[in-house]
Amino acid sequence: MNNRGFVMLVGMLLAIVLVSCGSATTEPTAVPPTSTVAPTPLPQIAIITANPESDFDAFVSQIPTADYDCLAGGLGEDRLKELAAGEEPVESEQLALSNCFSNELVAGFIAGQIQETLGEISGSSLACVASLLDDIPTGTLSELMIGTGEPQSEGTQIALQGFVECLTPAELGALTSLGQGEGSDSGHGSMGYSSRQEGCMVGELGELFAEGYGGELSREVVQDFAVAIDVCQLKLPVDEMLSKIADTERSYKIADLELAGFKTSKSYDVRDLNGASSVHYGFYGADPYGRLEYEARFYFSHEAAREVGVEFADEATGANASLYADDQRWTEGLSDRRRCDSGGGHSVGRCGFPKYFDYVVAGNMVLMCQGKNTLESLEACTDLLKVIE
Repeated sequence: MNNRGFVMLVGMLLAIVLVSCGSATTEPTAVPPTSTVAPTPLPQIAIITANPESDFDAFVSQIPTADYDCLAGGLGEDRLKELAAGEEPVESEQLALSNCFSNELVAGFIAGQIQETLGEISGSSLACVASLLDDIPTGTLSELMIGTGEPQSEGTQIALQGFVECLTPAELGALTSLGQGEGSDSGHGSMGYSSRQEGCMVGELGELFAEGYGGELSREVVQDFAVAIDVCQLKLPVDEMLSKIADTERSYKIADLELAGFKTSKSYDVRDLNGASSVHYGFYGADPYGRLEYEARFYFSHEAAREVGVEFADEATGANASLYADDQRWTEGLSDRRRCDSGGGHSVGRCGFPKYFDYVVAGNMVLMCQGKNTLESLEACTDLLKVIE
């Protein structure tokens, strides 16, 4: 119910939208003309522009009465105000909240955020969205408020696709700006980039993927690409990037990397790495005296790489990764993924640092790239990907 939850909703919606729709240039769905002499009033939804954290009373006055009665009845008005002010709900309260978020409330809040960003939202867009709600089963959009981390159901994805087909390009662009994340001064996406340079590096990587190196990407990565391209004013329009990514179906193998100059040093046993077909450790660099280390994990499908592959890659990368056997589900080649550093203050010890700070998902491949931060890793990934034919 708090503002952070609603901002997360907008980001989740944007990410799903970018992947499921493929293009940001869809014109708003036309409202079919009525055949009656007297025009039937267009269906509408209540626009919710108030911030529940800063103006609870105004927010309550804008949401559907049934939603408020459900929320207040299940939690009590005093507790509802505490949650709106920023307190985190307990598990039982999360369930109660999710049961009270109607499709109308979710759609109305998103429409309100668009209006707040642009200063207006078209009546035809509102009418189009309102007409869609008549055919959406009760509670379909409430999935967005639960935050389980599971893939959205087919019904929710279809509803969201229809939702965005109602929006004008400008309105969809407003959702892109909302997806940049809450409380970020750098204006970057969900990865939380530490500088404009780092975010622009992600935008350039997005351009690279759009040239045919990526295949279908995860929702979060597409969101980051779109935001970075927009923030850094790169030449490739976001809608063109999305359409190119949607049309790309590439399956990688180790021979593709080796033809580009990648030197394979080891191949690991993947029996305990779910969904993987092979994993290889090696080196690449345009300068033979300045090569960097990589681990390329190949899966039987893009879906396996994006889902299972990402879970395992997350365990071995990033600032909080612990590269010790007790903390890793897959330990084959673990010593090659470690980086020793004498700098104090790290929770995992002198030789528990991740050698690969970040990675990219390209088609059926999860490519983990050497670097001490996200920018360095993405630069290394880009250097190798851009020479693969």
